[in-house]
Order: sequence, then C-alpha cells, then structure tokens
Amino acid sequence: MDINEARAIWSASRVRDVRRSLNAKALAGREQEADVLDDVSAFSPFRLHARATRSDIALKSLSREELLQEIVELQEELELLRDKGKLIARELDLFRQRRAIFWSDRFRNTFDAWNLMNPGFQQLKDDSAVFNGNLDGYRLQPSISLLRVPYVSYKVKLNIANLCGVLLAPVVEIPLTTGEITLQILGTSQELLVSSVAPISEVSDDRPTRFLFPAIPDSHRQELILKVYVQGVDAPIRVFELRRYALNGFGRLSTKPFAGYIFA
Repeated sequence: MDINEARAIWSASRVRDVRRSLNAKALAGREQEADVLDDVSAFSPFRLHARATRSDIALKSLSREELLQEIVELQEELELLRDKGKLIARELDLFRQRRAIFWSDRFRNTFDAWNLMNPGFQQLKDDSAVFNGNLDGYRLQPSISLLRVPYVSYKVKLNIANLCGVLLAPVVEIPLTTGEITLQILGTSQELLVSSVAPISEVSDDRPTRFLFPAIPDSHRQELILKVYVQGVDAPIRVFELRRYALNGFGRLSTKPFAGYIFA
C-alpha cells in the first residue's frame, strides 16, 4: 500500500467519524426537543383539563366526613392567616406613630391618592371639590387610625336642603368580618342630628361606604359636623381625608372631608 492509498483510507475513515458525530448530535437535539415538547404539552389545555378532571374525581371520591374535615382545616388555616394579618397591621400602625416617622411624614410625605382612586369614588371627588372650597395644598391621604382616637371630625357647609346620605372611603389594612363604622352628624350647636352605622365587612376598595339616614330639612342653613368612629374592631381602620400642614409642615394639620352627599 503506497502513501496515497493510506491517505485515501484515512480520509474516508475520518469522514465516517464526522458523519457519526453529526448524526449523534442531531439525534440528541431531536431527543432534547422532544423532551421540551413533552414538558410544554404537559401544560396544554387538554392535559390541564385531564388533571383537573382527575382531581375532581378524587375529590368526589372523598366521603362526607373527609370533606367536612377538609373544610374545617381550611377554615382554621384562614383564621390563622387573618390573625397574622391583624398582627402585621398593628405593627405597621405602631411604626407610623414613631416620632421620627411622624415628623418625616410632615415634611416629606407628598403622596396624593386623588388621581389613583377607583372610578367608583368619582362622586366623592366631585362633591369634595364643590363643597370644600379652596383645596390648594391639600392631598388625599388616609387619616390617623380610628383605633387611636375617639373619632375624627370634619366641618362642611352644604348649602343644599334635605341631606339624607353620606358616602365615605374607609381604609382597612386587612379584610375584617366583625365591627362597624359609625357616622354622626351634628349641628352648629353640637346637637346630634342623625346617626348611621355600616358594617366593616361592607368596606370595599372599589366603591364608597354608604351611610343613609332620615333627611335633614335644614342641612342648607348651618355648618354641619361629620363625626366618624369605629366599634368592635381589632385592626387599624382609617378613612381617606384631604390633608394639609400649614407653614410647610411646621404648622397645624388642617383636614377636610373626602365625602359624597345624597339629597332627598
């Protein structure tokens, strides 16, 4: 065998090796692609529906006693989560009351929720602009926690007779199932005109809380005082209000109601 024949044999062998390598890589690529497709198909609507159907069958196969036990365990877990949420809300409220945070809030808190409110609160924005007078410098922010004070109060002059309802925007840190929020309306001489109560469970992020009461015939003849407080609650609750600190934060806090009004 001469040198040229040896080179030809070596070249043919090299070509075969390269082809085998390429074929092996192609096969590995196809297997990897197949694995990926299998993973994707595992989450296809048909596979997911099949899994859900199997879960439903398994659930239906449980006895009545087992289902009741599942419900009890879920209720206990929900109650535990609710208790943890209340604890976190209280700790957050304590944090807000720290002196450093309190003074920082006076000078640095530029948050204004006016343009962030759900469309369901549009009447409150409209009525606040109409009945509160000049709002220059005021920002829409949550009040102090109603658990920390006997009540919060606001003065308003409506100039319209027969007020029969008020819409407010309470703020709850976590969903609550017990307790109530009360609205009292006093006259200029501090006499109680009407009172209305709403369950805390009715407070929602997408609509105001309604307080309805018998019409006040002379609501247009005097300045009214809106007094808001809570009863029977065990977590911080606040209410949106219009706030402004005088003297660039060095002066007293001035508040106006963020409220809508219903007239008979």
